[in-house]
Amino acid sequence: MHLVPTLLLGILGALSVEAELTELTHEEFFSKIGNRHILKERMSAPLLNLPTGKIILEYFPKDCRDAYLRGQRRNGIYIIWPKKSPPLIVYCDVQNDGGGWTVLQRNSRNGQIVWSQKWDLYKYGFGNPMSDHRLGNEFIHLLTRQNGFSVRFSIVDSKGGTRIADYHSFMVDSEKNGYALRLGDYSGDAGDALTVMNETGIHDNMKFTTKDWDNDRWKRNCAEENEGGWWYDSCQSALLNSDLGIYWSGLCNSANPCQSATIMIKPNRKNCEAGKFPEGGDIPGHLPS
Repeated sequence: MHLVPTLLLGILGALSVEAELTELTHEEFFSKIGNRHILKERMSAPLLNLPTGKIILEYFPKDCRDAYLRGQRRNGIYIIWPKKSPPLIVYCDVQNDGGGWTVLQRNSRNGQIVWSQKWDLYKYGFGNPMSDHRLGNEFIHLLTRQNGFSVRFSIVDSKGGTRIADYHSFMVDSEKNGYALRLGDYSGDAGDALTVMNETGIHDNMKFTTKDWDNDRWKRNCAEENEGGWWYDSCQSALLNSDLGIYWSGLCNSANPCQSATIMIKPNRKNCEAGKFPEGGDIPGHLPS
């Protein structure tokens, strides 16, 4: 007796979902990418989840963990679409330590990137996602406000060993609040250089400082002095994006310079479920090109 109304509701629900999908041409889609300017930074690698045919905006994952849960198993460049954000080009590490890491920054000692940049460049990002780069502060803010994230600072020391600093929550605040850093509890073997108070202050809850926008608590501009934007206090016990090198208290210094550093994030456990349509089916993703 209730079969017809139930069936009709199911059909209407499916049509409602279909009506919400946004089909775009490649030209229309690329005009919507928030950090499309990095395509001019000599990025020759393919976008691994960009279809050759029609593009459905809603089929893109909201972060790299979402891409992993949809079956992606190749490290490389992906398109993600965080909530209330433009689509973004990011590097996804979907192979290491459980997969699903979205890379926010990578710096190598002998890289060609210039870290002494102004506020607007740090806001929107720069570099090549396949090598040294910085995802813009604005996009990090939009990405990390979706849900709970943890962060990993992965540092390769002067002898080639990898050391880890994990913080069990991570968020970058809005530009109105200076893109302030918000961190949770520490674990790892690199040492906690960000949430412990020392002679240079503390990095946790500090606003971001660049050479043209001084938000630190030192009498001069820490970013100008250290040739790189960062969450300075007075000035730093850690600094991973400087033209002077990579510094992490107790691990890297001028006598024992570190070789590289990566900052990457992954959703907390409460945000690790695969997305669903209202009817219960898995959200599809674009097939590899």
